[in-house]
This record gives sequence, structure tokens and C-alpha cells, in this order.
Amino acid sequence: MIQKLTVGMLQEHTYFFIDEVTKHGFLVDPGDEAERILNKIKQEEWVIEKILLTHGHFDHIGAVAKIKTSLGCLVVIHEEGKDYLHNPEWNLSGRYGEAYTVDADYYVKHGDVITLEANSNMNLKVIHAPGHTTDGTAYYSEKEHIAFVGDIIFNGAVGRCDNPGGNMNRLLSAIRAQIFTLPDATILYPGHGPYTTVKHEKDTNPFFNFYE
Repeated sequence: MIQKLTVGMLQEHTYFFIDEVTKHGFLVDPGDEAERILNKIKQEEWVIEKILLTHGHFDHIGAVAKIKTSLGCLVVIHEEGKDYLHNPEWNLSGRYGEAYTVDADYYVKHGDVITLEANSNMNLKVIHAPGHTTDGTAYYSEKEHIAFVGDIIFNGAVGRCDNPGGNMNRLLSAIRAQIFTLPDATILYPGHGPYTTVKHEKDTNPFFNFYE
């Protein structure tokens, strides 16, 4: 089961990836409005085992601390994410008068697999695709044919690369190597805007006019 809430001033998508049998699952990128997210979890009687972060920008991590304190769940981010979580200039919160930091419990690397404790058949593979940020990560379920891609790629666009750690050439190379090599039917759930598929972006994304 996949559900989402769109939160905060940048209309960021927070995703719930839940096992319908056990009601355990993962929370991806709780960016803001912690109480609203917590109310949804309580209403549905879900058990969130881990918070998965696609990258460390403020609009994706803003509700992490409060949710972690309330639920006692673990926070996971790519190993490059420490630079963002602990630095308000890199996570951009300093630009909006917040200047907050966040701690993670686990730092993962490309190729790691995150498994739901309540159901070992439900897992997500860590795909490192830097460029929007150095820690940019997608979480891919081969079984469900989905990937939570954060701000790596959008429907018809890619993540901006003019903030700390950003590099457009690196991002485009990473998308070609890590995202466009997933099966064409894979549904991509981005941090903003509508969902899309690997095939749709390979065929129509204007940043890849010369993709072969």
C-alpha cells in the first residue's frame, strides 16, 4: 500500500509504504506538518518501523525529529547525508530562518537493502543517484515495480543543481546509470509533482533529448 500526504510550503510529498497484512511500514521524507503525519499514522493504526530519507534538504526532513520522538522509529539516510542533516546551510533551513539539524540512526550506501522487520518479503534497495545533492537516493522495490526518487527526477524535469553539493552533469549521469536502467514500467514517486514511469521519462524528459 502506498499513500501520500503533500506537506509544507514547497508542497513536498511524504509517502507511506505499508504492508497491508501487518500494518507495518516505512515513512519516506516527512518534510513538514508532523502532527498531520502523526494523526494519519494513528488513524490508520500503522506501525512505522523506519523513516527513509531520499536526501537531506529541509523540505524533506522538517518533521523527522518530532515523528522520531513520538514513534521511536529509526531514521535512515545515505552516508553522504550527514553533511546535510548537520548543516543548516546545506539542508537550506538556514535560508528560511529555521536553522535546524537532524540525527540519523543508520547511514546506508548504494546497493544496501532495507527490509521490513514484520515482513521480510517487503524490502527496498538503496540506489545512490547524486547530483541534486551528494546524498540523493532512490528506494526501489523490484517486487512492487516502484521507486521513491525524491528530487532526483520529476515528471518532465530533474532536480535543481545550484545548491550545495549540486552538479548537473553528475545528476544526469546518475539518472542514466541508476534510474533509466530500472524496468521501463517502474513507477517513480517524486518529492514534488505527479508520479511518472521510467519509460515516460526516457521518452519525453527534455533533459535527455539525446538519451539512447
